[in-house]
Amino acid sequence: MAGVSGKVYDAGGEDVAIRTKVNDLNVSSKRGVVEGIGPESKRPTGTSHQTGPSTPDESAPALLTKVMSQGITVDDEDQLHNSDKENMTVPAKLAGVNLQDIESSEHDGDDDFDDGDSVGNMLDRSYDLDGDFGSHAGTNMDDSHNLDADDEEEAEQRRKMDADLEMNLRRAELRHVELELKLVSAEEEVRKAKESLEKAEAEQQEMQRQAHEAWEEVGEAERLIQVEQTRREEEDAAKALAERQARAIIEADELRQQGNEAYRQGNSQHAEAYYKRAIDELESCGIVLEEPSHLTLRTNRAAALMALGHTRDALSECELVLEINPYNIRALSRAANCCIKLGDLDAAKKHVDEIGLSPDATEEDIHAASEQNQKILVASVERDRLVGNESYRRGDYSGALHWYDAAINAAADAIETDALKSVKVGLHTNRAAAHLMEGNPLPAAEDCCAALRLDSTHTKAQVRLARCLLQLGDFSEARQEASDVIARNSAELQLKNEAQNVLKDVDLLEGTMKSVGGELQKIQMTLRTGDHVDDFDASSLAKSMLDELETIMVIAPQVPDLITLKAEALRLAGKLEEALSLVSGKKAINSRRRFIEVRLQFDLGNVSACVEAGEHVRELLQMVPEFKLTLKAAMENKEDSVAEDDENIKELASLPDPEGLLILLQNASKINTCKDNGREAFVQNKHSEAAKLYGEALVLSAGAPMLEGLFLSNICACEQAMSKYADALSSAGTAVAIAPTFVKAHSRLATLYTELGMLTEAEAAYKRMLEMPLESHEEMQASANLASVSARAKNSRPVNWYKLLGIKSSASAADIKKAYRQLALVHHPDKAGRGGVSAAVAKARADMSSILFKLVGEAQRILTNPAERSKWESAQARADHQDSYLSRAHTTARSDLYPDPFGDRYERYASQYADFYDEYEGFDDGGYYGV
Repeated sequence: MAGVSGKVYDAGGEDVAIRTKVNDLNVSSKRGVVEGIGPESKRPTGTSHQTGPSTPDESAPALLTKVMSQGITVDDEDQLHNSDKENMTVPAKLAGVNLQDIESSEHDGDDDFDDGDSVGNMLDRSYDLDGDFGSHAGTNMDDSHNLDADDEEEAEQRRKMDADLEMNLRRAELRHVELELKLVSAEEEVRKAKESLEKAEAEQQEMQRQAHEAWEEVGEAERLIQVEQTRREEEDAAKALAERQARAIIEADELRQQGNEAYRQGNSQHAEAYYKRAIDELESCGIVLEEPSHLTLRTNRAAALMALGHTRDALSECELVLEINPYNIRALSRAANCCIKLGDLDAAKKHVDEIGLSPDATEEDIHAASEQNQKILVASVERDRLVGNESYRRGDYSGALHWYDAAINAAADAIETDALKSVKVGLHTNRAAAHLMEGNPLPAAEDCCAALRLDSTHTKAQVRLARCLLQLGDFSEARQEASDVIARNSAELQLKNEAQNVLKDVDLLEGTMKSVGGELQKIQMTLRTGDHVDDFDASSLAKSMLDELETIMVIAPQVPDLITLKAEALRLAGKLEEALSLVSGKKAINSRRRFIEVRLQFDLGNVSACVEAGEHVRELLQMVPEFKLTLKAAMENKEDSVAEDDENIKELASLPDPEGLLILLQNASKINTCKDNGREAFVQNKHSEAAKLYGEALVLSAGAPMLEGLFLSNICACEQAMSKYADALSSAGTAVAIAPTFVKAHSRLATLYTELGMLTEAEAAYKRMLEMPLESHEEMQASANLASVSARAKNSRPVNWYKLLGIKSSASAADIKKAYRQLALVHHPDKAGRGGVSAAVAKARADMSSILFKLVGEAQRILTNPAERSKWESAQARADHQDSYLSRAHTTARSDLYPDPFGDRYERYASQYADFYDEYEGFDDGGYYGV
């Protein structure tokens, strides 16, 4: 180990205590517990920990100072090494042990020592500081005197090795202590440097703050200087502007006077120039022209501009004045004149109206405004008339009506003069022509009358009035007006020709209406009485009458009587819906239209609407018995017409079959009663009674296919409920034949075919149904049923003869024959006309009976033959099995794709809903639910 202050430091002597302290200090510093030495992160702040034999009152810094005071340095290492060189016989490999190896062995042996142990303590327990072994070693040494020389040599080598190890240890400890001292010194210097830096930074910030405040003071001083300079400049500029404006006002006043003088002398161009210079002079000085004298400059300039023909510039000057003072009389008046010249009459009227609202207006101003308003109205009338005429020439009759309306309204507000009166006559006549072209003869006639009230000699208006009366169906008045024009000597030749054409059209219309009306009346009477030959075709005759009506309706399309005749012809031709659209919801002009509406409602199955429409003619129909007597008397007297004393009798004579209409209304009331009672009986499960009531209604509905189809369908529902499938099939088939567009009849027929196992017929019925116009839910249901029937039809299912005959599967041969005889008797084709039904129903029932007669015969043949019956039952069972398998597969597929979230809960209510649905579908409430 190195010496201290140049002297050799061996293993014995008075410095043993110091070496022990240094050793303790070294070990403690390695463990990071010497207070004030080593990194602070190795121990908590303010904590002191010591190990080894050092005294508690001697701190680490004091110990280090003591060591340094004795001159123990690393620089004395060579001297210490040389002085002991002669005594060191330890092998070279042991001399190379360094502090790192000792530290590694210390850390590796932590598990063998307590926290308070250190390498120094361990060595102290192994060796004495003078190089001798400890207590145990001393005992061994006392015993070694008895050993031989080899043992003494070995002991000497051990002592030398121990001394060398001790030297290496102390050398490392002194090196560590020196570095720790340097570290403490460096950290102190760093701390002082940090304090100096922080102080310098604080002084720097303070100087920056003071410099910033000084700079702000400089800025504020500069701003105050700038404000003062600006104030002085503004004062100087204001003084200069005030002087300039004063000079401009004086100059503008002089220019205004010069302009006024020039205007009075008629020199408008110079006057306008003076006014403009005055305005520019004032505006160049920043003067806002809002004083009355300033506004006068603008209105005077507007007057000069108008005189020069610069109307738009003049209007701009007036508008500038009105922005400042909206009630400036001169500006309003001159602006109105400008708008009149520019054709903006609405704006002109607005300006004139505002003159009357001005608080500064005098009586003279109001009078002048009234004259201006008159000019505006006259100009408006002329403008709108010209625009209306142009629209009429282009074929824009709606636009022409708009402009004629505006012109007539403006003329109504104007003071009427002879000139304006003539214009108004022309306006009403022109508007009448536009109304006629739009197909509105009534307002056209009103315009013609207005024109004739203004000028009774206006021939054109009279001719147009005659044409309007013709289209309104007032033939006598039309003939009178046309005749007056023809008789007038002053009438123009062209207008007389037009009047002649009106007379010809009147004669043509009256003749056609009389002939067509008579023919339609005969057709109606013939249909009711049945007094006709076999080849009588009412539909063809009605269509020929319809063609005649279409031809003459080109002349007068809106004659009410012609429309009534057209509706009557359409009804007889079978076009019921189109006929009803012509008369329904419109004001009835005469009783004939009411008669047609009653018949149409009955034919369409709208019994309630039929009865309601009949209320309007009930009083007239009460005269039918008297009318019959009168007609009979006229026939006995061989008179061509009935007496004209009673207007009601005369009107009945002109109507088609009033007696038949009275019977029809009586039947309609009875049908309503039967329908209501039948519905109530069906709901109470009195199906037989309901079928009887519906049968009575069927007889009363003779001649109305829609009603007949309705009640046949209801009868079918009753028969199906009573399990009379053959009868139900007959009723449903007849209903479909009578009313081909009745959807419910097709649905019931398809359902019956399905229940009877006649799947091919059911499939065809559903296809026919889908070809009809259906509601969305009807189409969806029909499509689903068709798909199901088509799938089942592949199983070759035979007809269910048991259901057809209305017997049980256990029926005997006698029961089968009995059921067959009953059905064969009822559905024999010769019995089709039973019950007093119409000829159409009888024919349709006969066709259906022919099919049923064969079916029941086949059923009787198969079921009375044991072999055939067994074969049929096997086929029936096989088809049932296949249907069951198909149904299960379909249900499984649906449940896989669409699992039922309700499970069995739906099944619980299925039968209840099915019963309710059957009850609801069991009958029709009335009315035609077809197309």
